[in-house]
Amino acid sequence: MHPLAKATSHPRWRPSAPRRGRLALPAAALLSLAALAAPASANGRFPAAGLIASHPSDPSRLMVRATYGLLSTHDGGAAWRWICEPVVGFGGNEDPMLAFLADGTILAGVFDGLSASKNGGCDWSFAQGELLDRYVIDLSADREDPSRAVLVVSAGLGAGRFLTQLWETSDNADRWTKAGADLPEDFLAHTVDAAPSNRERVYVSGRFGAPEYTGALQRTDDRGATWERLDIPGSDDMRLPYIGAIHPADPETIYVRLDGDPTDALIVSHDGGESFTTVFESQGDLLGFALSPDGASVMVGGPQDGILRAPTSSLEFEKISDVGARCLTWTAAALFACGDEFADGFTVGRSVDEGESFEALLHRDGLCGPIECAKESGAASTCTDLWGATALTIGSRQCGGDVGTGSGGSAPPPAEEPAGCGCKIGAPGAASVGAAAPPGGRSVIWLALSAAGALALARRRAHASGPAPGAP
Repeated sequence: MHPLAKATSHPRWRPSAPRRGRLALPAAALLSLAALAAPASANGRFPAAGLIASHPSDPSRLMVRATYGLLSTHDGGAAWRWICEPVVGFGGNEDPMLAFLADGTILAGVFDGLSASKNGGCDWSFAQGELLDRYVIDLSADREDPSRAVLVVSAGLGAGRFLTQLWETSDNADRWTKAGADLPEDFLAHTVDAAPSNRERVYVSGRFGAPEYTGALQRTDDRGATWERLDIPGSDDMRLPYIGAIHPADPETIYVRLDGDPTDALIVSHDGGESFTTVFESQGDLLGFALSPDGASVMVGGPQDGILRAPTSSLEFEKISDVGARCLTWTAAALFACGDEFADGFTVGRSVDEGESFEALLHRDGLCGPIECAKESGAASTCTDLWGATALTIGSRQCGGDVGTGSGGSAPPPAEEPAGCGCKIGAPGAASVGAAAPPGGRSVIWLALSAAGALALARRRAHASGPAPGAP
């Protein structure tokens, strides 16, 4: 989650934010529309999804990270509920890394430490001890044994030097222990992943310091006791490396994205990072990456490129969809994508034919209010009063219930009271996504948000747009 990273899609991916654009609207009209959207989001960003995490054994449970909080479903997308940022422990432009563990524990790596929920998102607490107030740069659940996970923390030491450490859990985050030796002080970490087929093999990507700022992998074959530096040709501070995935059966095969400007590249190594081959160069920002659960196919995607798929045996990519994926997550149940409501017709989409078509699983106006929790829970006491402003932001149809006044006011009532929660976008029989516009999306709020979104294009949105470790 370093400021130079891009917003996340696949749990092991760091995709790009849209870059500077031009808006064909008079300045006065643009400012007027942006003013309408001012209360829409506490952090002022255009509402969008950037990451989808799936429960390792229950495909009906998904967690989506959006620019206005976390979105949770326990029924495969029939109903979605909102978890506000403050109850998790982040805010502003921060985009935390998320992961599910085997028992349903949800992890969020944030600037202030590791936040975890043991009850589905209703209550969150920070890991104590040495992890408290430590910047969690990245985390990864073990795909073979999801009761296990690794994370990387970093703290600034000054003069371009960092205290960077690997930590691990083997009991669903009940306890965390430091794994092995600290990484080199001149190494700034960006992503971490452990090889599913070899628990001792862990990779950390990042870059070294001045004057070359060489992009590199740090690799360990003894769970962090020793580290080996493997430089990545063509990678530096203007083309940073981010781990996409490690092959599920081959710890030597690792996929890495080089984050460039204005384009990105996907590179692959079949010898544990000793050498790399460029297998795809994008036309624009490469926001999505997904490796199939069996490791036989790989997908990439972005607004300029659409979605492309390739067998890992040849890595010859073929375009299969015009959906400008802003994230991709591939599970045994389906392929999931973050989309743009205006361009793609959904916020979250699901594909059961390996990306060739998508059905809308969530529209922006289909959020069913705050997560349902006990009155004494942190989410109930924190999120309820914040829901009004969020409902107004996304044009929620309120799903059959009042949103309450809260500190941000209340959303207007829906034109038609929806059945149930009104969020059954992904129910059987739902239409496949083509060029359809989002339902209920032609109000003044949508127009205002569109303008605000265009304004947001003027700034690069980082995976966590906060200070670098150790910065003031």
